[in-house]
Amino acid sequence: MSENNFAARDVFTPNDTPTVTYVGRDDLDLESNLKQYCELPKMVVSISGPSKSGKTVLINKVLQEGNIIPVIGSGITSPDEIWTRALGWMETPTSVTTTKASTTTVYGSTKAGGEVGIPLVAKGKGEAVAGASKNWNTGSSETIEDGGLPRVIKEIAHSDFVIFLDDFHYIDETHREEIGRQIKVASDNGVKIITASVPHRTDDVVRSNPELRGRVAAVDVGHWDTRHLRMIARQGFSALNVDLPPQVENVLCDEAIGSPQLMQTICFCLCQVLNVESTLNEHKRLDVTDENIAEALLRTSHFTDFSKMLAALHAGPRTRGQERKEHSLIDGSNGDVYRAALIAMCSDPVRVTFPYDEMMNRIKAACVYDSPVGSSVTSCLEQMQIISENLQPGSPVLVWDGDNLDITDPYFAFFLRSSEKLSKLSTG
Repeated sequence: MSENNFAARDVFTPNDTPTVTYVGRDDLDLESNLKQYCELPKMVVSISGPSKSGKTVLINKVLQEGNIIPVIGSGITSPDEIWTRALGWMETPTSVTTTKASTTTVYGSTKAGGEVGIPLVAKGKGEAVAGASKNWNTGSSETIEDGGLPRVIKEIAHSDFVIFLDDFHYIDETHREEIGRQIKVASDNGVKIITASVPHRTDDVVRSNPELRGRVAAVDVGHWDTRHLRMIARQGFSALNVDLPPQVENVLCDEAIGSPQLMQTICFCLCQVLNVESTLNEHKRLDVTDENIAEALLRTSHFTDFSKMLAALHAGPRTRGQERKEHSLIDGSNGDVYRAALIAMCSDPVRVTFPYDEMMNRIKAACVYDSPVGSSVTSCLEQMQIISENLQPGSPVLVWDGDNLDITDPYFAFFLRSSEKLSKLSTG
């Protein structure tokens, strides 16, 4: 029985660093490795892992949150912008304005009512008497830029502050070489830097500057396996005095697709469906039906929206001339190779990586009678990657390398499986 009373929203926290449901995966030594690497002088730390795999949560757990200076790689238009964003977080001014002032004393020399001759000042009727004087202040200001990497080094070198450069892979390739050089300079001067990227782009920081080779320590977060995802559910529902059947836990783990963030959201939505808003007065094993699970998954799909992406992938590129062949599909709809491929991706068992042969088998299984030929499937997958890249430059949700199809964002895979969007795109 739980000794504390928790609200479900405080137990399952998809968008915050979890406390009750934090799972350190101690067997992987992620926390200890990150801590040790951060303590090494002149070492850049590179964290890699799939989208929504807990990279930021790990950093927040190991380092003091107030010492983390977040800089998002997306939208970086120049190398200096990294340091400008860091200084902005520190609320450090990036320019200094100096003023040079002088005072001029002018003496009156005429009698009252006469004109006083004062150079560079508009003439007026003099009111001064002999011997009177007036002071005039003049000055000029000059603004000097005092920002960029030198200012960052000056402010945080050899301190506990860490610049966390997230989504390094989003930075335009034209800037990476210079950014790599500046990261090396920053590190050499005692500035701690952590970069984060997705697995297939984990070496971008090294490739940006070969001189960083041997100067970058890698921490691979990886996909979460079932036993670690199950711990999120068990720790959370235990705190709420709820006991889930093991088979329900297995379904939730499968649908989370290796993402702890997705697992947190699914569990929270299941609490909503089961009307568990806070810790129950006594420990109970709740009966969870297939309908309960389906409703929880549908609610989870509302936390992300890939409607535009899915519609574009479903439509495929514009055809010229002959229309694509349609097939009778197992969901009762008719559709071309693009719809067949999407149904194949979201069919059981849950996968995010599909070798070509498996993809062909899934597409055949998605069709009632005849299925698309190999050349049609290959062209379809090539076009899907192009569509995905065009809609999300630098971060496509689908990657096809000629042999394997990868869904790089678990939230897209989940949306494809659990939302109603694909069925609504059906032509019947």
